[in-house]
Amino acid sequence: MAASWISGAIFATYIIAFFGGTALSGAGEQWNESLPDLYDGRALLPTAAIGAHFMAGGVLLLLGPVQLIGSVRRSVPALHRWLGRTYVFCAGVAGLGGLGFILGRGTIGGPLMDTGFGIYGALMVLCAAMAYARARAGSFDQHRAWAIRLFALTVGSWLYRMEYGAWFLLSGGVGIGPGFTGWFDAIMIFFFYVPNLIVAELFIRVCRQNRGRVIHFGAATVLLAASVFILFATWNFTVRSWGPRMISGVTEAWL
Repeated sequence: MAASWISGAIFATYIIAFFGGTALSGAGEQWNESLPDLYDGRALLPTAAIGAHFMAGGVLLLLGPVQLIGSVRRSVPALHRWLGRTYVFCAGVAGLGGLGFILGRGTIGGPLMDTGFGIYGALMVLCAAMAYARARAGSFDQHRAWAIRLFALTVGSWLYRMEYGAWFLLSGGVGIGPGFTGWFDAIMIFFFYVPNLIVAELFIRVCRQNRGRVIHFGAATVLLAASVFILFATWNFTVRSWGPRMISGVTEAWL
């Protein structure tokens, strides 16, 4: 939890500082330094949609782990409810903003990426709506299940960078093509969120049953390895990319 929150918070700060800062300063074309062909001053609605997607996504990464802390839910239920409403609203904005960009301009990777990312955005909106509806109806077990699915989706954009970075370090970029058209790019179009949902479903079902020590030890081992990977990847991304761009975005906004 701590490793994921630290990494997600750094990534969220980078998103808000760089994309928000450069937009406020009128230097939105710098977005294309991070993601090719993202900013287009002639297409205001799609550009605004993807900007809303990024800002809302940054909030999601900051709030998500707080909502999963049981002691917060039990001791400060009002805070959990209001943060939950904010979380659901931002998830809807992020999902609809991404869909608006796809419909308005399309992704750099073409129809396959449009489809994969479009499904991702639609699932975010669905899970946000269901989590809110189940909470309003008092079905808290179902609310929790939908909230876990939503969290699994909202960390997808962060994991997308983590997984790409790990693959590049391990393989040197094999399968990554120009315009995200390589075979590895095609896999990643779906891999950054489908496995998350599978893990979320397994987690939901395991929590409903009493498992033995072997299962718990295995899960702890996997989580420890994942934490080490997350911290290592976060350090590399922050030093090489996120950190300098944070400073750039803040400097642009300040000046």
